[in-house]
Amino acid sequence: GQPLSPVTELCLGCLCEANTDCNRSFRCEEGECGLFRISVPYWKDAGSPIIKGDNDTTDGAFERCVLDPYCAASTVQGYMARFRKDCNGDNKVDCQDFALLHYLGAGCEGAPGEDYKQFRDTLNECLAEVTQLATSST
Repeated sequence: GQPLSPVTELCLGCLCEANTDCNRSFRCEEGECGLFRISVPYWKDAGSPIIKGDNDTTDGAFERCVLDPYCAASTVQGYMARFRKDCNGDNKVDCQDFALLHYLGAGCEGAPGEDYKQFRDTLNECLAEVTQLATSST
């Protein structure tokens, strides 16, 4: 079976940085909401997670979830658990694949557009910085 949380906390944090600089005041733009810029179809594909005590059939359940950092992270985890795939063909599924899945969607089909470069660069810079911090503190 697939692990419940395929994305490491390190990768999740850097996906957040690449999407919105983890700006908690980011609401919604062009149908994408919250720290990870999640759309309604993405949320539904992830299993429509909700904040504890909420109801996924009530108006606003999507926004309440994706604007909450924990619920948004569990949405990303659910999506990646469902669609986990080696997008870049390097025979492993890692943060680069999760970034492509997040950016391109479930099939990670096609080439990412020019705007993906900034996203990827931010992601890679974050991963390098955090990895460096982790190795220098041991």
